[in-house]
Amino acid sequence: MSGTYTFKLVVEEDLPLLSGWLDDPRVKQWYTDDDYIEDLEDSLEDDRIRMQIVSYKDEPIAFVQDYDLHAWNDHHLAYLPPGSRGIDTFIGRSELMGQGHGVRYLMQLCSIMFDDGIPALGIDPACKNTSAIKAYEKVGFVQDGEIENEWGRLLTLSLTRAAWKLL
Repeated sequence: MSGTYTFKLVVEEDLPLLSGWLDDPRVKQWYTDDDYIEDLEDSLEDDRIRMQIVSYKDEPIAFVQDYDLHAWNDHHLAYLPPGSRGIDTFIGRSELMGQGHGVRYLMQLCSIMFDDGIPALGIDPACKNTSAIKAYEKVGFVQDGEIENEWGRLLTLSLTRAAWKLL
């Protein structure tokens, strides 16, 4: 897949941008933790997590992080094989939502990650976040089940490298 989107590691100077995105009502409805920006800041030096700004035509439009699912005890996506990564993402510019950017940058990111040897990816949107769920399914993620945890009712979805090759 061509490199339509670029991915840049988050640095401390990006935190004000991310904070502004997190204050957008369309993002805030799913990222409700008021301390989330502090969590991101704390994660800057955590080698289990890779946080990136997604840009389109040299303009930052989204945030995506991937993380080692097996680095935390009892992670709800730990049923995926060792080496698998979890993904969290949101489009930061609400005027760009609903235009297919999420599907396209996630397809590009999945391609990169699978080419790097990642065996599977997991993602866990809120069950009520139907637009995100539809986007993830367009990428190729399949529903594995619903869970209830400290973040609410979530839908777990996964995509394996073997399934990706068949898409």
